[in-house]
Amino acid sequence: MEEQKTFDYEKFLKHVLNKTDLATEIMHIFFEDINSFTQSLVRAVETEDFALLRKTAHRLKGSSLNVCAGKLSELFLRLEGIGKTNSVEGATELIGEIFGELENFKQEVRNSNIIDN
Repeated sequence: MEEQKTFDYEKFLKHVLNKTDLATEIMHIFFEDINSFTQSLVRAVETEDFALLRKTAHRLKGSSLNVCAGKLSELFLRLEGIGKTNSVEGATELIGEIFGELENFKQEVRNSNIIDN
């Protein structure tokens, strides 16, 4: 299986038909979404709300795929799988990995000049 990239810039540009203004808008929406929904993940684990964990991880997996954040999407897929077992075992550690990978992704997006902050 091919190792996923943190951010596949070329693929993302193809998705947005090389329209950098659209790329910037989509990326801003992604970061707004992910900031609110990662807090939902933490809350879901703390309250052992398996349905919320599954649903939120699934949504973030799709959002990550839309912005070509391959490693993030894989991590959200794993978290969604944990939620499907009606357990939170390993979820806290995985969320820690997600936050770390999210920082890597943000840095790569900044380096690509799609967004400034």
